[in-house]
Amino acid sequence: MNLANQNFFGTRLKLARKMAGMSLQDLSDKLGNMVSKQSINKYEQGLMNPTSEVLLAISKVLNVKPDYFLKKNTLELKEISFRKKSSMPKKVEESIIEKSRDYVERFFEIESIFNIKPKFRNPLKQIIINDKNAVEIAANKLRGAWELGHGPISSIVEMLELKGVKVLLIDSEDEIDGLSFFASNENPVVVVNRKFKSIERIRFTIIHELAHLLLEFENHIKSDPKQIEKLCHFFSSCFLIPKEMLIKMIGGNKRSYIDIKELISIKEYYGISIRAIVHRLNELDIITQNYYQRWMIYMSKTYGQKDEPGTFKGEEKQKLFEQLVNRALAEELISLSKASTLLNISINELRKGTVCAK
Repeated sequence: MNLANQNFFGTRLKLARKMAGMSLQDLSDKLGNMVSKQSINKYEQGLMNPTSEVLLAISKVLNVKPDYFLKKNTLELKEISFRKKSSMPKKVEESIIEKSRDYVERFFEIESIFNIKPKFRNPLKQIIINDKNAVEIAANKLRGAWELGHGPISSIVEMLELKGVKVLLIDSEDEIDGLSFFASNENPVVVVNRKFKSIERIRFTIIHELAHLLLEFENHIKSDPKQIEKLCHFFSSCFLIPKEMLIKMIGGNKRSYIDIKELISIKEYYGISIRAIVHRLNELDIITQNYYQRWMIYMSKTYGQKDEPGTFKGEEKQKLFEQLVNRALAEELISLSKASTLLNISINELRKGTVCAK
């Protein structure tokens, strides 16, 4: 959304307030009634401007740098796809969207300092998804286009960042799994809630959200959200562990009995949960529906609804943004103050962090 000839400060103030999950009254209360909610509303409408003292107080309460309010353009987010519980409050949803927008805006800003102009090409653009077979083909094509081979991917986040996909991991309430959208320059962005999630589930969710952006569904599927969710789930499984490798590791096309140690081994190698592996084995008719149901009952009774044995040793963490900021600081392309603004931390916090050795 281009905000030329509009109320820049007021728009940024409203976005920052939503990012903090605050109402007009909440912000007024946090400011110790320094400003009434009516005055804040006038700031947002462009009818009044705050004093320097009030602006600094607002910045502190909303946890943004004063520079945040000086940006004249706000990044447009397109095709937002949310996976959340219906009970999630609207202000929580708005907060997550605005935090995501802010992160991507800062990411694009550091990229512009290095004259990086990320252009993303969707390798799956010509594939129309009408069934699971098409999903399997799409997952294999994406691995091929990105030259990933058939082996495990040690870090999904690192791999996607190198392919031009922005990934943001957040810690939110358990009402949201993730969301995805395209930024205004057609860059795909995936946001995943990592709170209370195992690393295997985080990896699975990242690819699930990516599928929402990359897959083009046939018209009759587009009107069925539940079917889309199932196909995105299937894409995640297919992408994380290709069919031929799963069959090879499980030792054949039909199994009447599988030991838990076999599944733990696959999980720890490919970084995909045992439940997802067993579900995929059922989809591939390697095990029967009855045996699949017995496995699900066994897992729930033995380990609970979410826990399971074995742990993937990899790490999922966004790194590229911070690396670019630190590099710009080391090459003296930006000041310490600018780096702290981009990272949205204090200068003291920055000095104690990755650049303290300089």
